[in-house]
Amino acid sequence: MANKYGLVGVSVAVLTLAALPAMAQTAPDPETSSVEDIVVTAQRRAENLQDVPLAVTALSSETLQKNDIRDLSRVEVLTPGFTFGRSGSDARPAIRGVRTENVGVSGDPSIGYFTDNVYRSRASQANEPFVDVARVEVQRGPQGTLYGRNTFGGNIAISTNDPTTEFDAGSSLTVGSFNRLAVDGFVNVPVNDMLQLRIAALRETMDGYVEGVTDDLDIFNRDTSYARVGVRFAPTPQLEAILRYSHWTEQGTGGAAFGYRVGGIFVNPTTGSFDINGRPYLLRYDLPRTGRPLTEGIPINPDPLFYGGDTKLVQDLTQDAWSANVSYDFGPVMFRSITGYTQYEVFRNADNDFSQRLGSVDGQEDVLESLSQELQLASNGDGPLDWIVGYFYFNEDVTASFFSSCPTLARDTPGCAFAAGLPETTSNAVFGQASYWLIPDRLRVTGGIRYTEDEKVIRRANATTNGSQRLTSVTPTGQAFDFTFSETTWRTNAEYHLDNGNMLYATISTGFRSGGFNAGFFTNPALPGAFGPETVTAYELGSKNRFWDDRLQINLSAYRNEFEDLQVQNQFLIVTPTGTTTTSVILNAAKAHSHGLEVEVQAVPIDNLNIAFSATLMEAQYDDYRNVPAPANYTGFLNYTGNDVPYSPSMKLTGQIGYDFVLSDGSVITPQATVLYSDDYYLTDTNTSLDLQEAFAKVDLRLSWVDASERYRFDVFANNIGDEVTLNRATFGSRGLNQSYDAPRMYGIRLSAAY
Repeated sequence: MANKYGLVGVSVAVLTLAALPAMAQTAPDPETSSVEDIVVTAQRRAENLQDVPLAVTALSSETLQKNDIRDLSRVEVLTPGFTFGRSGSDARPAIRGVRTENVGVSGDPSIGYFTDNVYRSRASQANEPFVDVARVEVQRGPQGTLYGRNTFGGNIAISTNDPTTEFDAGSSLTVGSFNRLAVDGFVNVPVNDMLQLRIAALRETMDGYVEGVTDDLDIFNRDTSYARVGVRFAPTPQLEAILRYSHWTEQGTGGAAFGYRVGGIFVNPTTGSFDINGRPYLLRYDLPRTGRPLTEGIPINPDPLFYGGDTKLVQDLTQDAWSANVSYDFGPVMFRSITGYTQYEVFRNADNDFSQRLGSVDGQEDVLESLSQELQLASNGDGPLDWIVGYFYFNEDVTASFFSSCPTLARDTPGCAFAAGLPETTSNAVFGQASYWLIPDRLRVTGGIRYTEDEKVIRRANATTNGSQRLTSVTPTGQAFDFTFSETTWRTNAEYHLDNGNMLYATISTGFRSGGFNAGFFTNPALPGAFGPETVTAYELGSKNRFWDDRLQINLSAYRNEFEDLQVQNQFLIVTPTGTTTTSVILNAAKAHSHGLEVEVQAVPIDNLNIAFSATLMEAQYDDYRNVPAPANYTGFLNYTGNDVPYSPSMKLTGQIGYDFVLSDGSVITPQATVLYSDDYYLTDTNTSLDLQEAFAKVDLRLSWVDASERYRFDVFANNIGDEVTLNRATFGSRGLNQSYDAPRMYGIRLSAAY
């Protein structure tokens, strides 16, 4: 650990020493170099990032490309207060002590995910690749007024490039480790002044970086296809309609639903029985050893990037998404309609004994249709009053089927135990927000309110399958269960502008996430059937600043979140006639809190030298969380009061430095280094030694060349050059603590061309 702290100290020192002499000795020239301006839509209207009184990190398309950020998984390397976890096909982001834990079909994500203003309701949809993306906004803290639905911890908003009136085209080829091969490109065609067309596509393959017993059992490979068509139609200066359709598939091997390996078990060395307070053993509990000392379990392969199962893990995901963003400028007001329709299907399986023994194969297939409609009416002028009112509707209809293999039959044989659930969610909300300049260009106050009503209906069903364990039919059985959750959320804000480049702000806001049904209830009525809603009250003080002719930008925020009835995940052991497995159950923890300080710095101390730095200090703990059922295999009830909330390191630092060397022919060579440091953190509420990720640092290196015309670009990169393999998912299962690890060192080259 000392070496890791030393690496961080050296990295911070390098950034500081590189900046200070130049800032002291060189007169700035604002016409040649400054911090990049980014326009965001965090308040549902286009504004400069520095004018928005919210904690927002915005990553431009150039930043994404320079850091090999192909999807959400690497956004954390540049974002304070944000941590990314993953299990199988499900993204599990965490922001300020709020993490995505419930990925069941009848629950909702804790972090809202939006693509071109359209809400995505499933955690696995957040792994959609970034193709021809204009920017990524990470909005930290509850966004319960303007965004509303399931923005309990914050938002991640993706904006793709709109069709434009200028011809534009580009393509790139990436070749990298694990036989990575990616080709992507776009073309923008202005048919005329009224009609423009933009097409973007990606094809990417890569071998799995987690090694299986044989090559065909390697996992976490990539087999991605993506295409999007956008049409802009503007028949008059007042009317604009942007229509999009995208098709996305992910195939190949997955990464199992709850982890691909066992990290160990806790055993009382005296009695030889499971004991959560006992000694950790790096063993996998094997069912045929029932009745014998648990310390005779199967030793675990120490390689964290090894999968010992005999089942080929499968990930098969398909999404077809349509959206329409239509606006009409009435002069004093702007009307906007946002429509989204999605057809989505994902299948994934898991080898729950993590061994070469037949059986213990579980899987899940989710098929859904979702429709969302938002209507907005907003002020459209330069007066002292800005306002927006709106209505939001969302409906999601899901068919979820679950299976477990029969140990007495060959794998993939029809007739194994199947069950299904048919959840449907309907949400309606009305909202409004207004801002008023009490002192023109100096003091502005904002108030907003939203009323949300979510209705959730679920019915059990029986499912039948074909020989490949895929769903063929679902028959509803029994009565339907119906719950309605409603809540009023609000926000109040005051901002004071010291001058054109410096602002102070204070915000109090609330967030809400409705309750739901536990998926295990489909197969075992003895499990808790439902869980209640959770709420948060958030307090934030912040400052946004530009200094030194826009060469230095410093943004700060201090916050406290107070959570009530926080939704948390527990694993319950289920014994069936065909074997033993576990299921994920959501319960409510009474109280928790998180508070912290975030700093973001960008600087251009001399022309062509770009420096970025962020720091997060955070505490996230359960204040009252008692009588928790012990994890699977363990007995009794536990007290988690005082435990850390998972995915919440007490300190996180990011740093980046790059310099543009202009050559005699006008081309530019840029070396760039990026550092991510995280203090240690737990990955389960139980806070054990087996789910602790110790402090670590990761370093990315990149060398880029751009020709004088800026048409051609060549990049050589190495991500995680120190090969620091980190735990990014852990949960208790029937064989022990299931684990999943992040990617090892990745390197490659990228060739890009603009036409």
